[in-house]
Amino acid sequence: MKRYWYLAWVCWLASPLAGAEANALVAGTRSEAGFADGVGPAARLNDPSGMARDSLGNLYVCDSRNHVIRKIAPGGVVTTIAGKAGEAGAMNGSGLFARFHFPSDLTMGPNNTIYVADTGNHCIRVISPLGVVTTLAGDPGHADDIDRSFGATYRSMKINIDGKGRAARFQNPSGIVYAPAGFLYVSDTGNQLIRKVSLKGSVSTVAGKAGEWGSIDATGSRARFSSPRGLCIGSDGSLYIADSRNHTIRRMNSKGQVTTFAGNARESGRRDGLRLDARFCEPTDITPHPLGGFMVCDAFANSIHRINQLGMVSDIADADLGGLSHPSAVVCDASGNVYVADTFHQEIRLLIEKFGISIERLPEGNHLLIRWDSIVGRSYQLQMMSESGWVNAPVAPVRATTMTSQITLTSPPDAKQYRVQLLGF
Repeated sequence: MKRYWYLAWVCWLASPLAGAEANALVAGTRSEAGFADGVGPAARLNDPSGMARDSLGNLYVCDSRNHVIRKIAPGGVVTTIAGKAGEAGAMNGSGLFARFHFPSDLTMGPNNTIYVADTGNHCIRVISPLGVVTTLAGDPGHADDIDRSFGATYRSMKINIDGKGRAARFQNPSGIVYAPAGFLYVSDTGNQLIRKVSLKGSVSTVAGKAGEWGSIDATGSRARFSSPRGLCIGSDGSLYIADSRNHTIRRMNSKGQVTTFAGNARESGRRDGLRLDARFCEPTDITPHPLGGFMVCDAFANSIHRINQLGMVSDIADADLGGLSHPSAVVCDASGNVYVADTFHQEIRLLIEKFGISIERLPEGNHLLIRWDSIVGRSYQLQMMSESGWVNAPVAPVRATTMTSQITLTSPPDAKQYRVQLLGF
């Protein structure tokens, strides 16, 4: 049985419609937290957060409050690949025998290896292509970067939080990205740092100073952040950082020089405009857009922003379609469609940024021509409004082979409203 994730674009007879973005359900059920593998709305999530996408179109999601890593295959099929729902822990092992503690972000590395920011365990974990979980860096459960002694003489001594493997320390790492040069960047959120982690587990600090927050543009240890979270690598090779509590997007080049790319640390809000004139409210994630620029997840503004290649920031979230509730992560596909972890709604959603639909009556005979923007390889069903509600029009589903699809209705039924429905996600 086909499942319909998305009730899509609506048009009135002889009246074209184009404009607002399309919003599709991928997995989960709105406002129903829980745990269940299944297809589309039959699956249940509990505060989904960080996401990554592989070359086959599979999504991987940190199902944070369930303490597991989920996979969403094309068609909306949700499975659990590592961890056991409801059981927090720090156990290495294969698949369901592993344990995580509030994992909040992940990234795809070479050969479909997955690297996880295991936030509650204060460490970086690895999931091999065979599903075996190991700890790459950090000592699970140990976050302190201060050694305190309350004996006869009080002393507070910083220890070296850089190191290799278990010798390194993190404090609530919540952003991670694989760099093409062959290492990981990590947002060490609680320590207000950006860290670099080799694929053999060596950890070094590249920007910020442990325990000191602020918003200083500078190089290396002189830079300051305030709860840095989501990360991505831009087309220029720089690291882009959702500096959450500074309400900004920061940029760090290969030499560790940090600048403010968009927003203003002195003023939060929700405002479109050129990069530094725009305003954000605790952005949590950023991802490259295939046409240049970025998508930004602005959690406390409940919105998704597009920063185009010219630096113009615009809001693409659509409250008329039910809105978003504390979205925490975004990832794009090759066509520029945007997958969103709609965290407090307990859903993964798809925003189709580019679309349009038109309907016209052809001069020759009693024909209607309906055209719409489409995603290549996906199927669409034309529907019409009847006295009993929406029903399928008397035409077979259309499999999109180009970015524009169309249907011609000969002797169309007596309907004044039509819509195109995306089958699957």
